[in-house]
This record gives sequence, structure tokens and C-alpha cells, in this order.
Amino acid sequence: MRRRSIIAVTAVAAVLGLVAVPFLLPLDTYRGPIERAATSALGREVHVRGPMHLAIYPQLGISLGNVSVASTAGSHNPQMVEVDSVLVGAKLMPLLSRRLEITEVVLQKPVIRLEVAKDGSANWQLSSKTSAQPNEASRAVTQIGIARLSVDDGEVSYYDAATDKTETISDVSIDLGMPMVRTQQRVVVPLSFNGQLTYNAQTLKVNGRVENFDALMRGQTSTARMSVASNIINADFSGTVGNDGKITGALKLGAHSIRSLAAWAGHPLPPGNGFGLMALEGQFIAEDGVYSIKQTHLAFDSMNINANLSIDTKPEVLALTGNLTMNALDLHPYLAPGQNDDTVDAKKARAQNPDAPLALGGLKAANADLTLIVGMLSIPSVKMDHALIHVALHNGVLKSDLSKLALYGGTGKVDLTVDASGETPSIRASLDVADVQAQPFLDELMDVKRISGKGAVRFDVSARGKTSKEMVKSLTGKGDIKFVNGAVSGVDLGAVARVMQSVLTAQVLTGAVGENAKTSFGQMGGTFTVQNGVLHTNDLKLVSDAVEISGNGDVDLSGQTLDFHLEPMAKRGLPGLKLVDIGVPFYVKGPWTKPSYGPDAKALVKTLANKPVDIVRNPGQALKSLFGR
Repeated sequence: MRRRSIIAVTAVAAVLGLVAVPFLLPLDTYRGPIERAATSALGREVHVRGPMHLAIYPQLGISLGNVSVASTAGSHNPQMVEVDSVLVGAKLMPLLSRRLEITEVVLQKPVIRLEVAKDGSANWQLSSKTSAQPNEASRAVTQIGIARLSVDDGEVSYYDAATDKTETISDVSIDLGMPMVRTQQRVVVPLSFNGQLTYNAQTLKVNGRVENFDALMRGQTSTARMSVASNIINADFSGTVGNDGKITGALKLGAHSIRSLAAWAGHPLPPGNGFGLMALEGQFIAEDGVYSIKQTHLAFDSMNINANLSIDTKPEVLALTGNLTMNALDLHPYLAPGQNDDTVDAKKARAQNPDAPLALGGLKAANADLTLIVGMLSIPSVKMDHALIHVALHNGVLKSDLSKLALYGGTGKVDLTVDASGETPSIRASLDVADVQAQPFLDELMDVKRISGKGAVRFDVSARGKTSKEMVKSLTGKGDIKFVNGAVSGVDLGAVARVMQSVLTAQVLTGAVGENAKTSFGQMGGTFTVQNGVLHTNDLKLVSDAVEISGNGDVDLSGQTLDFHLEPMAKRGLPGLKLVDIGVPFYVKGPWTKPSYGPDAKALVKTLANKPVDIVRNPGQALKSLFGR
């Protein structure tokens, strides 16, 4: 028993002696060896310029002040890491077996500067000075298991030499775990993290895990997951990350406002409406400043979109490429005055102030080459049921080719160019559609509700102005229109064919004009030109069973008024009359929603000059009978 006690006491004394050795030597004695060992392991100059303290409780540890790790030669900043103080704790027993198992590393106020050179090399890729193998230092570093690494009030910056831009993350308080996991085949060092940081004045809570940090440090890929929660963005990612910065995997992301998100990310959008709430779920790829989403469902400004889209952030103006399929696209809110993320509020603002300047600044926010498949498209003056759109947007000039277009029961195509590159925007539009329903088409295009039928419309027009009214007043171009099997409501132009009976009998023709009156036609149309917002035609023709009417005149698109001269001709004789049937020329003028009708006196005199009709006996009553007034 006495012998066992002596052995135990001797063992304890030996251990205490080993522990006491560091206290018997000045701490500065270790400064040089520590610096040399760290420099050899990292392949970078490591210096400890501050005070050093040693502790044995609650664990063996050492505190180092003012520690720095040099960056690669020619870096933007000569120091990659600078730390006010480093506290390192290690297990004692593994040290006796010449193994270093670190229990905790605490970095207080570290400044970490990550850089990528113009050739793409990163300053955090380590290489040992004593080894011919470039990744041996990284392997040596990650062979040291760290149960817990804590960063307190840190700062991390990222400098890209190709763009000469620096991004900084501040107020970093985060806990990381890198326990060394040994398997029969290899040693794996997973990295888990949890904490918060500040970027562009926004606090983000982050947590996640890199399954094999050792592989990542050696230039390989590793699976990883990460989540971010904040007031401006919330995201969950699961996939792979690479040493070269490439990220691939599944992403869920939500943002309260795309405008706020873009501004926070350093790419503010021009003032305007829309781009509010967004949520997406799909496959995400990030590489060299290019962010791509594949097979992704996107909810955006009340639209549902399936997207394959790439966003290149390297140019000064964002560049978008890809294709999108969306249920509906309404451009009216985006052209409204003011600034409302909510498109409903923006549309109300447009309705309340229709003459406000058009908001086209958003066309300068990005350059794009996109293909859109839209279930319903609403643009000023036209609503489309379905459209395939090829969009090219460069330097504020939008060129849209709308093929496979379906609108108002018809089909066709539209070419639209909107130039917002200068102070005063301009547009050019060409439309060619067939089998279109006249009433909804003309109602949307010109607020004309009285013409029904089905037919074809073609036009090529251009305009320039800061407001919709200025655009309409400057409208110039040409086109043609032809409708069949329809009617003009509000007037019975067929009454013109019975003019002889009215004149001879002096009977009033009731119902010629009024809400219940209408003129059915088999064909109506003509060609037209537009100059300064006034549409003019010389060959308007309406053909019905009873009458054929030809005419000419103007439509003021801005003032929404008509001024037409029409000449009717009866297509068949009137029963019981021996005289030759004639038509009475008349005019249509005034607001197109409620025009006035009256005889064209000069044309009427010419028409009746050589006719044996006693119209002069009672002309007033005769004309009144014709036009119901």
C-alpha cells in the first residue's frame, strides 16, 4: 500500500512539474517559437507583437495580444488578419502525446481581409514554405480540431482586384465549431456557425454548417447549409460550396421589398413603382458575381412566375438573361406617378392622375435579354390574352417582339420600342391582328364603345412625350382597319336609304338616333394616316343590306372628337315610289361618346339640284324627319 502511494505521488509530481515548466520560463521565450511554427504552418508571416499570458485553469491556455497574419505578396493590404487578442485553450493530455487538440479559440476584435487577385487567386488559399505540396499547410491547419471558435466584435472585408471594389461586414459576433472527426478512411473537419453580423446597416442572424471544411480549405467542394434571418431578407440554402466561391444548391428566399433589397445589396433601382414583396424557391447558382436561378417558382409583385434567370452584377448596370413564364403582367402600375412598392396603390395613383409624367426610369435599372411567356398582358390601350415576348433592353431602350399574340378573340403580332434613354421618352409600335372583336378592342384602344363586329387591324405609329397626353398629341403614322358582320349603335344609318319617303310625306322618322338605334353592317373599314394625334381617312366605307356609305374625316385622338362627312346611297329601290332613290349627305361631329348628326347642306344642294323633288316646299320638316331633331 505504501509503495502504491509513493508511485501516485511521484506521478502527480511529474505532471505538476511538466505543467510548472512554462511558468519557470519567461513567456517571451515562447514568442519566437510560436511565430516560427505558425509561419511555417500557414506559409505566411505571423507575428505576436502584444503581451502574452499563460493560464492552466479551467483549461491550459495562452493569451496573445496584437496578432497578425500576412497576406500574399502584392495584396491590396499587406495583412490578411489582425486581432487585438487571441485566447487559445487546449487539452493537456493530448499534448503529452504530441497532439494538439484545441478546446477554444476566442478572437477579440479581429479584422479579416479576404482578397481575390486579378488572376482569380485568393489570399486565403494557404501554402507552406517548408513543403513542396501547396495544400499541405491547409491540411495541417485543419488537422487541428477546434471545439469552439468565438469571434467577438469582428470585421470581415472582401476585396476584388478585378473590380477594385470592397465589401465589408462589421459587428461580427459568431461562434464556430470545427471538431476533428476521424474515420477509417480520412479525417473530416466540419464547420458549424451561429451568430449575427451587420452588412450595410442591417443586422443578419446566420447559422449553418459546412460538412467538410478541411476539403474546402484544400480547394475542393463541400456540402453546406445556411440560413439568414433579417428585416430585409430571409433565406435558406442547402447545397455545395467551393473554394473558388461557387455556390450551387436549393434556395428559399423572401424579401419584403425588392427595391429595399437592391439598395441594400449596392444596386439601387431608379425611382418608380412596384418591385415590392418577393418570394422564390428553386435551384440557385452563384459564381464570379453571376447569380442564377433555375427551375424556380417566383412570386413577384402579385405575379406568379416560373423562371430560369441569370443576373450579372459585375457590370455597372445589372445584366439579366433568361426566360420567364408568368400568369399575368400589368404595366399600368409601373407607369404611374410617385413611388409605391405596392402595385395596387400605384395603379390607384395612376387613375387619380392620368396626366402625370410616365415613370419610365425603371428601363435604366438593368440591361436584359429575356423571353417571356405571358398569360395576360395589359399595356396602355391594349389588353392581350396571351403573348410570347422577346425583350431586349439596353441603355434605357426597350425593344419588344410580341409574337404568337392572342387578344380580343384574335391573333397577331406587335413590335414595340420604348426609348427612355433621353430626357423625353419616345415609342414606336406596329400592330397586325386578325379576327379581333371590335367592341372590346376599340374600347380599350380609344374608349369607343359603339362599334361591334370582327375584323383586322394594322397600324405603324410613333410618338414622343413625357406624359400620355403628350404622347397622343404627337402620334404619327398610318394603318388600316376592316370589320365585318357588326353594328354601329346610337344611330340607324339605314334610315338614310328611306330619305325620299321622308321628304315626300314629311313624316318624322323616329328612332333614327338614340340609345336603341343601330346600324348593322356587313363590312366597315378603310385606311388612315395619323399626324400630330389626329387620325384622317379618305376612304371610309360602310356596307349594309340597305345602304352603302362612303366618307372622309378626322378623329382627334387627344380631344376624343369626330368630324366626318358621310355620303349614303340606297342599295335598292323603295317600294311604291316612282322617283329615283337618292341619299342625303350628312356630317357626324362632336365627342365620339355622343356625336351630333346633321345634313351636309352644300352636298345636299348638289345632290338634289337636278332631281324632280319638291323638297324646297318643306325642307325643315323633311330634314327633321330624317335626323329626328
